[in-house]
Amino acid sequence: MSDQGVVINTKRKGLAAAGVVALIAAGSAACGTAQATPAGKVQNAFTKLSDQKSLTLGVSFGASADQIWSAMKGEDDFSKADAQMLAALHAQVAVSSDKPLGQLKSGDKTSSFGILLSDDASAKKNLIEIRSVGGKLYLRGDVKELAKLGAADGDDSSDAQGLNGFLSDADKLPASMGAIKSALQGDWISIDPAAFAGLAKTFGGAAGVPTATPTLDPASQAQILTGLRNAVAHNAKFKDLGNRDGADHIQLTVPARPFAKDLATSVSPALTKLPGFKQSDVDKALKDVPNRTVSADLAIKNGMISAVTVDLAQFDTQAHGQLPLKLTLDGGAAPVSAPAGAKELKPQDLLGMFAGVFAGQNGTSSLTGSDASIGSGALPDLSDLKNTFGADKKYDGATGL
Repeated sequence: MSDQGVVINTKRKGLAAAGVVALIAAGSAACGTAQATPAGKVQNAFTKLSDQKSLTLGVSFGASADQIWSAMKGEDDFSKADAQMLAALHAQVAVSSDKPLGQLKSGDKTSSFGILLSDDASAKKNLIEIRSVGGKLYLRGDVKELAKLGAADGDDSSDAQGLNGFLSDADKLPASMGAIKSALQGDWISIDPAAFAGLAKTFGGAAGVPTATPTLDPASQAQILTGLRNAVAHNAKFKDLGNRDGADHIQLTVPARPFAKDLATSVSPALTKLPGFKQSDVDKALKDVPNRTVSADLAIKNGMISAVTVDLAQFDTQAHGQLPLKLTLDGGAAPVSAPAGAKELKPQDLLGMFAGVFAGQNGTSSLTGSDASIGSGALPDLSDLKNTFGADKKYDGATGL
């Protein structure tokens, strides 16, 4: 197995485990009956969390690079560089509204959300960030760092050279392609999904052409929660661990395989509606679930769930030590807002870029007017695009105008 495969598999295990444990805890809200019981404390803690108008969830490994290396060094091709990368990765998901989150209903347009992936604990060195505010999408990303993250050790030198050359050409882009230039340089851009509906139709629904923000409809959300609550009711147990570091701690325990089977049966039809999520993913995940009891630590602070910590070594028989993954929950955090200075990416900008690539492939010119092409692969017939945005609209390969 390649380093890249090991790292990706490890990250998937980690994020999936964190999500499942958090959902288990959330589902317990339907099972608790009294404040005095551990389950009752969890119930009230999640109820208070749903009363907030904003929530930020963070996911990261609660271990140093040395600790991760010690636990994972038995895995095929797992390197110290992989351990350093995993120790640095931090992901955040945020949602906010002008009303309590628990009161949001179908068709409610008052909510905003954001996704962030960072490779430092302060979340100041962001790899990619996406926000959805007021029906518009805002994006920015560090293209170079993302390329490094996805590259296999010892196999990225030529790709890095090509990427650096391509990014250096971004400065040569015409003013009419300012949004493309901003995106390549890691600055904020904005996208109106509705404006891209015609372009997506012309491209036959091509990947990479945004048309809407992917979400689960209310019926699917309800199906997931119902299935989760049933799985928790049949399998989960809670134990009060007392107070530590200013928070009440409760241990959640489930027999992994029966719980996973109950949960998958109930929620798979809804989850498969998410982009890129297939039934085969569920089936494969079920095969990897260990036949053992697993547990997680839930921290309750100020009456709300503040953290969920799970030791991933429970899911891997080859691990040589603890591998804690931590999910933090910050109820009442700063709301998700639109970033200042974002340049709008319009359909015409992409058409100009595609036309430049097309010209470069035919040896006439590239996007920037130099000899080097910036891409390869089949492109749609650009002559048909005028039918999408107006028969009198003409497109120039260099400017998109």
